[in-house]
Amino acid sequence: MTTDSAQRMTISLPPDAARYLEEYQQSHQLASRSEAVLKAIQALRDQQLAEDYAALARENDPERARFLEGNTDGLEASDGSEWL
Repeated sequence: MTTDSAQRMTISLPPDAARYLEEYQQSHQLASRSEAVLKAIQALRDQQLAEDYAALARENDPERARFLEGNTDGLEASDGSEWL
């Protein structure tokens, strides 16, 4: 059974990554480093979902995959950095 309570986790980062996380948190006025890490995890999830959809399209219909290649459905292209 799962709950919505947060799990505590300790991570170690190289100094440059830790500095970047701190700077990102401050510049985006996030409440905590945890919130910044959560944004990074969401960006990874979004990237994985896009990759999975593209793989599924290629597997099921190569013609559709060609159509989807580069199609943003009217949205601007993104590398996901705005989620961080």
